[in-house]
Amino acid sequence: MTNKGLIQNFFEDFEVGRKLTCPTPRVLTDADRVAYISFTGDRTPLYCSSAGSVHPLIVFHTVLGQTVRQISLNAVANLGYAEMVWHRPVRVGDEIHTTIEIIGLKENSNRQSGIVYARTTGSNQHGEPVLSYCRWVMVRKNREAETSYLRDPVVPTVAPLVPTGHLAGTPPNHFSPRDTGGNFFLEDYSVGERIYHSDGQTINSSDHMSFTRLYQNSARVHFDAITTGGKPLVYGGLIISLGYAQAFSGFENRLGIKAINAGTHANPAYAGDTAYCFTEVLDRVSLSDLHGALRLRMFVVKNHQPDESFSPMNDSTSSNTQRYHPAVVLDLDYWELMATRRSDAGRR
Repeated sequence: MTNKGLIQNFFEDFEVGRKLTCPTPRVLTDADRVAYISFTGDRTPLYCSSAGSVHPLIVFHTVLGQTVRQISLNAVANLGYAEMVWHRPVRVGDEIHTTIEIIGLKENSNRQSGIVYARTTGSNQHGEPVLSYCRWVMVRKNREAETSYLRDPVVPTVAPLVPTGHLAGTPPNHFSPRDTGGNFFLEDYSVGERIYHSDGQTINSSDHMSFTRLYQNSARVHFDAITTGGKPLVYGGLIISLGYAQAFSGFENRLGIKAINAGTHANPAYAGDTAYCFTEVLDRVSLSDLHGALRLRMFVVKNHQPDESFSPMNDSTSSNTQRYHPAVVLDLDYWELMATRRSDAGRR
């Protein structure tokens, strides 16, 4: 008789083109906003105010958590993201539903695992998309026999950059630098500039596990000290949120993350690691008189406070390629909406 408590997917259970509806829709509340602040320390005023706006990264964690039972319950590691766009704001009281389509499969040469590529869409209670993205995750196999995706992998092509047309939107009308404490606006950032955020944070077991449970992410790799050799992996989404919270210092007048072009979890993080963050400005785009967007590349580094001499990439002379510095745990390329000086002048 089948054990009813072991319903789960391994790599060989997936097929390209398969569509899945995720169970357990979730209503987001003010309590979710407070809990998120308590774990990350995020100070972005728009998501702390009485306006009722839910932080985009709360939406991301909620949607990703809903996919775990279908996609990543048997994950080895979450690897990366692309084409991530927040389509419309989420407010307190909205209910999030999630669907998945398998768009690629690639079995690893060790025949112990494979990479699952999934397109994910989170929608509100009205059926309107609020977030969509592609991600790829390494998933264990349950049998030694090779699948057809070892010799004939299907690897999807993803766009390297979210077009600026997806960034359009009206900035919040209650924006005020008095609330942000910020002195810098869109015009003040230069392409090529590197900004160091000084607020390091040490990760402990209770915090990283509690944060992961908050979003009903039940992937074993984050909790089971027996099967992970005593070192459960810190959920990569927490690393994103810690870095983004630290990056408030230097981007105080930000209006919210709008899209992620690419994201890589370059190295694992574990309890006891201390996370530091720095950001490089890649591009600056004007969207209206009142706001624009910065294309930013955020690096989160463990146990090493970066300075001007730090290079996130190491040259590999043997293969003439570059690899991440072993201290880099996250490389995130994203679009951040940013207020202009005119938005400030119009409120004086």
